Order: sequence, then C-alpha cells, then structure tokens
Amino acid sequence: MIIYDLFETWDQSFGETIINLVGQSAVDSHRKMTFQYIQDAGDHIANHTDVSTASTAIQSWIAANVFCVYHGTRLLGREIHSIRQDGLRPLIAKDRESRLRAIFHQSPRWSIVKSKLAPAIEDIGSKGKYGSREGQIHFSLSRSGLENDFDHYLNYGSEFDQHVANDLFNDQTGLQLLKSATVPLLLHVQVSGDQLINGAHPIYSYDDIIASEEIPGLARTFLNTWAYKISNPNFDIKKLRTDCCMMLKNTIPPSHIIKIEELSRP
Repeated sequence: MIIYDLFETWDQSFGETIINLVGQSAVDSHRKMTFQYIQDAGDHIANHTDVSTASTAIQSWIAANVFCVYHGTRLLGREIHSIRQDGLRPLIAKDRESRLRAIFHQSPRWSIVKSKLAPAIEDIGSKGKYGSREGQIHFSLSRSGLENDFDHYLNYGSEFDQHVANDLFNDQTGLQLLKSATVPLLLHVQVSGDQLINGAHPIYSYDDIIASEEIPGLARTFLNTWAYKISNPNFDIKKLRTDCCMMLKNTIPPSHIIKIEELSRP
C-alpha cells in the first residue's frame, strides 16, 4: 500500500516508471542537480518527454496500486460506533439535524436560533448555499497536509456543520459547541488507484486535463515530489504539507477503513 507521506512506500516503483519514461541517464543526471522549488524539479523530468506520455505513464502507475488516504472529522461516540459497523457514508444533509440539535441545544441562545436550524440545513445542503457537499466524502492524500494546513476538519468537524454553526450563531459559539461535544478523528482509508484518479479530478477528468495539454494535478503531485526528493534525499516530504484532495460519492465499507485514530488535540 502506498502512503504518500512515507516516500519509501512508493519511491522504487514510481522511480522505475520514470526511468522507463525518460531513461536512466536522465534520472542519474537529475539526482546531481539542486532545485529551489518543487515545481522546477518536476518540470526538469517532464521536459525529457511530453505531457501526454508522462501523464499516461503516471496514470498507469497509479491505477496499478492501492493507496491510503485520510478523512479528518470530529464525531460523537455513537457515530464512531456507526462507522465501525456500517462504514463511512456520504453526506446526507437532512440526516444532520438530530446531531446538530443535540449539540447546539447546549447554547444559552438555543431558544432564539433553533427555528433557523432546519432552513439552514436546507440552504446549505440541497440548495448548495456554500457549494455542493451533498452526497460527498472528502479525503486528503497527505496526512501532513490535513493535520497541519487544512485542519479545520479536525478542529470542528465537517464543513457542512461548520457552515450551519456560523449561519445560526454569527460568531465562534457554534464552532466551539461542535468542538466541545465531539472527538477528533483521523480515518485511514484504503482506495484503489482508479478511485484516486477519479476522485482527485471530480470536475474535469484526468483525460480532459491531458487533452488541455497539462499534466493532471494528481500526477504532478507524485512527479514533483519524487523529482525533488531524489535530488535532495534528506528532505522530509511531510514538510510539503501537500494539498491533494479527493472526493468520493459511495459509502466506504468497514473493510476499507484501515484505522480510526483518535487524535490528542482539544
């Protein structure tokens, strides 16, 4: 299984793909170079071939592997049990009402805002007030990126709940209630290479991006990271805090949830 932040889990197999793509001598020469920026390292490898050939080769490598991705959230105790039993389900906005009532009723202002809860759920859910989230689950390829750069999921839970909290309370009150009532969790989830390819390009497909003469973002993530790391072996790729996310629309069965990790943060 490939764990992006652990370079040793994919260095060799990805390297073989690149050697087959550009040749051993090009890779040996690349190792001796110094790059200031990660994008420059990726460009140096890419310049030995063309967009379509590089993208297709990396696509084949991704499709042939299995990956660990991460879902950050905060849950009530009963919700943790539900995931263990039934898996991780896509967002159904109307099903959030009972949990949000249970959390927000602790506020001294609950009697004032409670009538706004159902309309807020409808606005943010089916009406997409802040963008579409209905029927989706979001993941990060990088644990480091999720924990360090876009950690609001771990601080307050789902973005949907955060938007409802902000609409109801117009201050930090709702967010603090979400935090105090729940436990921060990091779900380690197994996905296939094809799931990762499709989930990382939910609007314009991987092939659509190749057709526009660009290397798709997922391929760029692996190419840039590998190219930079082999020229700078002591660099810890966790420091990149890579922002590479994916979205799925199907329930993740319990058998594909590798681990439910409780984090030691407030």
